[in-house]
Amino acid sequence: MKLLVCIKQTPDSTVRVKVGPGGRSIDESGVTWAIAPYDEYAVEMALERKDADAATTVAVVTVGPPRAKDALRQALAMGADEATLVTGAEAATLEGLGVARALAAVVAEAKPDLVLCGRQSSDDDQGFVGPALAEVLGWPHVAAVTNFTGADGAVDVWKEVEGGHEVWRASGPAVLTVQKSEKEPRYPSLPGIMKAKKKEIPEKDVAALGIEGGAPRLEIVKMEPPAARGGGKILKDGDTRQTAAELVRLLREEAKVL
Repeated sequence: MKLLVCIKQTPDSTVRVKVGPGGRSIDESGVTWAIAPYDEYAVEMALERKDADAATTVAVVTVGPPRAKDALRQALAMGADEATLVTGAEAATLEGLGVARALAAVVAEAKPDLVLCGRQSSDDDQGFVGPALAEVLGWPHVAAVTNFTGADGAVDVWKEVEGGHEVWRASGPAVLTVQKSEKEPRYPSLPGIMKAKKKEIPEKDVAALGIEGGAPRLEIVKMEPPAARGGGKILKDGDTRQTAAELVRLLREEAKVL
């Protein structure tokens, strides 16, 4: 089985992101980049399948600037077999549908049995590219996936639903968007890191794939950090009625929630 995992490089979740000059983008100076968390789970899910079946091949692909190659090397260090970077001048202006079309071109060439994506990236939280990729390919799509296994020449897919799981069976190629796998993403091993440094990562130019960025149809008007939280208040011990009355007053007059 050949699995292709689509990943995105985003600011590390532990980084304090600052709004850049002009208020329409983030300040990238000092930012540590990593694979988006849900994409890490997608990589882990693919690697679990490889652990269970040595004949399984895991490839990773991303669309982005040259620095996104670091995310691919992270996936290779975790255990992926091969990686592809789709980049170029047009890559910076691609919106979700353009990214899906670029990924679809790679899928058409790689011919995987399954494509895995994270449920959503941690920067824009749109959850758009995975379903859009399935639409461009004309493949079925299963969302909120937590596990999959081979079954009688097909694939059984566990989809998370309220209160439990549904099990779907895919008899052909499909796109899975991963909620989480059953295991936390593994850490790259030292031998894996050394091997990943030596692996060649081919690059494909967005324009050569016939994908055009064009003028953005969505525009970021303004970015701003969340409002700073105020300090808490402690009501002194005393008469229960007086404490309750003071709490109600604070909720009504200061917190404005009543």
